[in-house]
Amino acid sequence: MRSDVAEVVGRLRASRRPELLALVAGAQLDISDAPAPWPDVVEPYRWFLERLGDGVTLTSAGHLPPSLVVETMQRLGWDADWIGKANREDLTIPVAALRETARRLGLVRVHRRQLRATTAGRRLSDDPVGLWQHIAARLPLGRSDAERQAGMLWLFTLAGGIAEADDLVARGLWLLGWADGRAGRPLGSSQAFVAYRDTWVVFDRLGVLGDRRRATGQPPSPAAVDLARAALLATGEPPAPRRAISRVAALELEVSLRDVDPRVWRRIVVPESISLRNLHEVLQVAMGWDGTHLYRFAIGDVDFGDVEDMDELGDVRTKLADLVAPGATFRYDYDFGDGWEHDVRVLRTTVADGSHCLDGARACPPEDCGGPPGYEHLLEVLADPDHPDHDEMAEWIGRPVDPEAFDPQAVDATLRSHPRRGRR
Repeated sequence: MRSDVAEVVGRLRASRRPELLALVAGAQLDISDAPAPWPDVVEPYRWFLERLGDGVTLTSAGHLPPSLVVETMQRLGWDADWIGKANREDLTIPVAALRETARRLGLVRVHRRQLRATTAGRRLSDDPVGLWQHIAARLPLGRSDAERQAGMLWLFTLAGGIAEADDLVARGLWLLGWADGRAGRPLGSSQAFVAYRDTWVVFDRLGVLGDRRRATGQPPSPAAVDLARAALLATGEPPAPRRAISRVAALELEVSLRDVDPRVWRRIVVPESISLRNLHEVLQVAMGWDGTHLYRFAIGDVDFGDVEDMDELGDVRTKLADLVAPGATFRYDYDFGDGWEHDVRVLRTTVADGSHCLDGARACPPEDCGGPPGYEHLLEVLADPDHPDHDEMAEWIGRPVDPEAFDPQAVDATLRSHPRRGRR
């Protein structure tokens, strides 16, 4: 048993939680005999390695040739339930998954625009028993320690013959210290599946999951049980630890747009060390503004802004945490012509790996529509096709306006890349 598996076993046992103790006991890792290999199971990878031969030239986009994609789908019987031509790797998920997992299992690599078997891949292409053992020793897969431990927990559920896995994996991850990075809460079952999905894909490509492709209530097949136990019992050194995502002290804020009813609001998380200038950029993204006008913060008795013709303004390079604490409120003004004012309340301290949007409601008003009164009038006109100003307003806005539309996940994805925004 590898040291990383032994560590997780120790922590699960130390928890004294019945469901986690049963998880370890069910895997039967105290039985020294490793499961016998299932050589027929690894045929998809063995055939793929054999088919590559001395190498296959990739397309200009780096994909497998269409003829090989079609051949792989037909040879492995994956075309029976696949809709489409199945001739483009980027659109044919089974083949793309086979190639990617083969790479991550150390079986193939790209060299000079050719996909080639590695030294291990060439050696194992005619040794299905050795290939089965190689795959077991490389599991679980994962791009981070969290994903590898999620994969390991899922292997425990397979080894123990457990039908419903996701909730147990989520509980185990919480015990091991992994949580929803944005909210600091335990992962949900769907998030747990995402965390162990890389390991799941290998079993899926091997065809050992049967009807149990997710949580269908079907127990794992004997082949899946034995491969999972072999992976947990494998010897050798664990992969080198990857650098963990940096999580820092953060502040959770609630932002509300004044004088607009129903309320337009957002709940966001920002690092404590964020400057007011960068907070302005985050607020622009979170609310949905375009960043084309001037702004100002009113915190305590001091106004902060980057406005050349306004005197006695505080420095926007000041860190937010140097000015506020949980319970504090301040104001953020944007577009001095339209006069959009935002109330910002500091809810609590937390930790996060950057700026995130947690929740919110209702769309941001269009720029330059005349502030809260102008926005209210705009909505009234657009809602009444018979209004004399309807056509003119609709032409000016140039797009549909849905005041209820807001997608926190889309905003959060934008905040992760968070471009620096200029002003006019």
